[in-house]
Amino acid sequence: MKSYKIILPLVVLTVLFSAYGLAQTAALPAEADNVPQKAEISLSEAGLKFYPNPIDTELRVVSAKYDINRLTIYNSASGELVFSCFVPIPQGASIIINMSARTNGYYVVRVWLKDVKKPVSCSVYKT
Repeated sequence: MKSYKIILPLVVLTVLFSAYGLAQTAALPAEADNVPQKAEISLSEAGLKFYPNPIDTELRVVSAKYDINRLTIYNSASGELVFSCFVPIPQGASIIINMSARTNGYYVVRVWLKDVKKPVSCSVYKT
């Protein structure tokens, strides 16, 4: 398993790619972009997992069924954008977000998936 770290101001994003996930995304034909998009899906339909919840220091996000195109985290009290990732993440990869510098409270995680028009949202709590 390969591990990549992308260091951004105040956060560290670690993306773990399995060899299977990389081979699968590399083998996609150009026509895969023309697949009709679904209107809206739930967390369970997307195969999304957010853990641990409540968050102590790190939040992990995994999508078992779709590639992640974009991920954002907002402070629900202030509406402040806390984290944004526009790096495409292949299906099955684990995203680890360091939340240790953030204040306690509720955060909204929004995930845009490939071939899905609307983002999937989840509320998490930082202790």
